[in-house]
Order: sequence, then structure tokens, then C-alpha cells
Amino acid sequence: MLTTVMRMVVVALAANLVVCGSVWADQTWLCSVNSAVAVDEDGTVGPPDLGERDRPTFFRVDAAKKELTLLAPHSRRGEVTKLETMHEVDGMYLFSGVENGRNVSLLITAEGRMTLSVIADGVVWSVFGNVLPEGETKE
Repeated sequence: MLTTVMRMVVVALAANLVVCGSVWADQTWLCSVNSAVAVDEDGTVGPPDLGERDRPTFFRVDAAKKELTLLAPHSRRGEVTKLETMHEVDGMYLFSGVENGRNVSLLITAEGRMTLSVIADGVVWSVFGNVLPEGETKE
């Protein structure tokens, strides 16, 4: 009798994890960049040095594909960063990946804020903005 009850509990927990995990695993967000700052190892603070490239202003995060895709400006549209890990903690979504030897970490809050950090040797970029779950744009 006890093993039957334990099996039922395990099956219920497993089903709950599958259902809850798939709810956010299929989630996508549209993100806007409001501000960005870079801090170099010597303490210099200023805008991130992007070389000749335009600063991203909008991007899409796709949890199912584990991708961050630039949407704007047009010159950068379609650039993709793979997100290797994803976690949901207390209503916040945490993503991380590696791009060209740089660590990329992204935090999305339930209140619609996002913080993106890009860490390279001797420099940290901090990017702040807002997010909207993609499904909400259809309402």
C-alpha cells in the first residue's frame, strides 16, 4: 500500500515538473535596450566599445531554441547568441551562454525588466531594458 502511494506521489511530481517546465520552456520575450555601460579593468566607465558595429536596440529571447536573436538595428538583425543554460527562480528567468570568448548572462523578471551582462577579459558590459512576453503583443 505504501509503495503504491509513493508511486502516485512520484508520478504526480513528475507530471507537475513536465507541465510547469514546458510552460516557460516555450516562452519567448521581446526585449528593448534602454541603456548600456562598460567598465574596464582600469576603472574607466563609458559606453560599450562595439567597434564599427551598431548598438543593438531590440532582441528576442526564445527559451525553446535557447537563443537570443538581435532584431534591431537592421544592420545587426538575425545575429544569434546561443544560451546554454536556463533556470527559473522565484519568477525570474536566468540564461547564460558563451559568444566569441565572452560570457553572456541574462536576467528577465516577471515585472518586465531585463539585465544583460557581457563579461570579457578586463571588461564588463551591463545592459538594462524592458521585456514583453511575445504572446502579450497579440492582445
